[in-house]
Amino acid sequence: MTGGKRLSPCTRAFIKYSICSVRVSTMNVDKMEAFAALDHYGIHVARSKYVDSAEDAVAFAERRNAPDPRFVPIVLRVADAAEQTPLKSIEAVREAYEAIRRRTAEPILAQVFTGPGTDIVIFGKTDESLGKTIGVHSATHSVQRTVPLGPESARELASEYEGYGQHGSRESARRMLEHLLVRISDLFADTELRELRVDARLHENEYTVLDASMSSLKALHIKPRLDKRAHDRKGDEYRPAGRQ
Repeated sequence: MTGGKRLSPCTRAFIKYSICSVRVSTMNVDKMEAFAALDHYGIHVARSKYVDSAEDAVAFAERRNAPDPRFVPIVLRVADAAEQTPLKSIEAVREAYEAIRRRTAEPILAQVFTGPGTDIVIFGKTDESLGKTIGVHSATHSVQRTVPLGPESARELASEYEGYGQHGSRESARRMLEHLLVRISDLFADTELRELRVDARLHENEYTVLDASMSSLKALHIKPRLDKRAHDRKGDEYRPAGRQ
């Protein structure tokens, strides 16, 4: 009752809809923190770093702190920009950094260049009725399931996605996609993340995560994992079980 008058059905429905539609307050997770969370769950992320000078970018490309320092092609971009042309020399790295810095004061991300492949997006979202869901998206198709995602659900999701010819039906490709889906599902289920997006590039027998964005109810705290499968890859490459 309001002022002695009964609310109409339309008004009651509007109030109910408005209350249910209030957005939960979330915070964006820093990109490098998102990369670290993925790595913690055994997911291969392209080596990346925020650089604050041209010399810092050159040092990153030269892998100066690595056991076998050598120059490797990299890309430089602001955090949410599309991937750029690979920089294949020290001079090109310096010029690209200065050019970006003249345009913007935003943080500049350096990342090891990843060769051509099949690009996919694995996404997670939270629905008030369904709960957390995870799925795979490409330019032409999208499939999803609720989390947590077990091996069987991951197999079904990967098989359904493969059915649209996105990256072939080879056994190794299917298992590689299952690996990604299970790991990302575990991360999504274990934390207070509300949304995530992971951009990955698939190759013949390996994958690389190129970008990630996440939002959470509070600061992301990753718990230690006692999972023997957490790093079932050799070096920087994913390799299906039995092919180490």
